[in-house]
Amino acid sequence: MSMNLNYPANLMPPVWQRLTDTSTVRIGEVADDTLILSGFSITNDGSAAKVVSLIWYDGANEKVIWKKSVAQDDTAFGSDFPIRLRKNNEIRAKGAADICVTLFYSFLVPNSGVNGLGGIR
Repeated sequence: MSMNLNYPANLMPPVWQRLTDTSTVRIGEVADDTLILSGFSITNDGSAAKVVSLIWYDGANEKVIWKKSVAQDDTAFGSDFPIRLRKNNEIRAKGAADICVTLFYSFLVPNSGVNGLGGIR
């Protein structure tokens, strides 16, 4: 997986969670306005293909941002649509047991805001 970051940001340690059933699970939560979801990986360690959804919760509504069947013993990646997250946003996942979801965040580097580029406005 490769990623070109065209915004002033630093990668953060990944957030990882294994799903245990078919319910919707919060994988990541945002405490302030400085995070960008830069990418994700979804791994199926199970014995059959499983449909997995990645959901962005904006504090009021759930928005499915990715949905795909992931084959047995396979990994799917997404890194070509960064999402700027706001305070109290969440990334959720829905799938089945043996699905592992890893989120890759970037920390948006604040600037003085003089030109409005790359700040946390």
